[in-house]
Amino acid sequence: MITKKTILGLLIVLISSISCESQKEEDITVNLNYEHRKEAKHRTGSRPVLIAKHEINVRDYQEQYIYDSTILDDELKGTVTVPVDIELEVRYENYSFDVPKIYYESGLSDPFIVGFHSPATRTVTIPVSVNPNHPSQMVEEEVVDNETVDNETILIETHIYSWSDNFTYGQSATQEQENTYKSFWDNASNYTWDNISIGNPDDLVTCTNSTFINDFLQNKDNASFEVYGLYCDGMYWTIGKCGWGLELSAFDRQRRDCACLKSTDIGYTIRPLIGNVNWGGVGKSCNADSQTLQVILQR
Repeated sequence: MITKKTILGLLIVLISSISCESQKEEDITVNLNYEHRKEAKHRTGSRPVLIAKHEINVRDYQEQYIYDSTILDDELKGTVTVPVDIELEVRYENYSFDVPKIYYESGLSDPFIVGFHSPATRTVTIPVSVNPNHPSQMVEEEVVDNETVDNETILIETHIYSWSDNFTYGQSATQEQENTYKSFWDNASNYTWDNISIGNPDDLVTCTNSTFINDFLQNKDNASFEVYGLYCDGMYWTIGKCGWGLELSAFDRQRRDCACLKSTDIGYTIRPLIGNVNWGGVGKSCNADSQTLQVILQR
């Protein structure tokens, strides 16, 4: 939604008293000539708005009774009849060509009084704002990668690359599972990534340190490469060799690779290449309960 606020200057010219038939003060009226500053016809919003009509009404400030109203002419001038010595306010609205029945902008002046001894001219200022319910302000939305963006936003495509596999209590990873896991990391190292998540599909922990992620991807086949307890987004991340292949873990405190966690510990361990039943898990990481392990890379 796009909103803006401008100030309109309404020039009030006291013309003359036009009703002296009654001695009651409330029956005496005057004509007021109105004129406001011309502005560009096209307004800037979610799309161009072409103003077709400007309208004012003058009403009793206390009772909100409308004494008179008029549509301003092409010169943005108009005349209304109002009572003398009554506290008044001016409401301004304009309407676009394509939506002539719903006001696009509106505003209300501070109260003022026109009396017999008022100056010949005065300026009333009106703060004006865009109607948020006008159709021009209704921006279409669309969802991209679970993020809501409006149709004027430049969309940036998000790439996700993930691995997941089901592991069974008391059983080592199969040869196929090992090959799939290794292939995943080989393919991942061909790109740079912004964040990584590991764990179970319903319980993941994420690191957004892109330098850490891409550094380990480029060094994953280096037997001497190791990361011990690097703090990232609330967890301590560890990378090392456990068994004959890569382990990636995140803990609530600094830990080495190949750790055996209890079910009450906080940790996320991915190591299907260990060569035995301790392939990792969320919480308990040695001889863990059957579960799905997952790694998600995103850029």
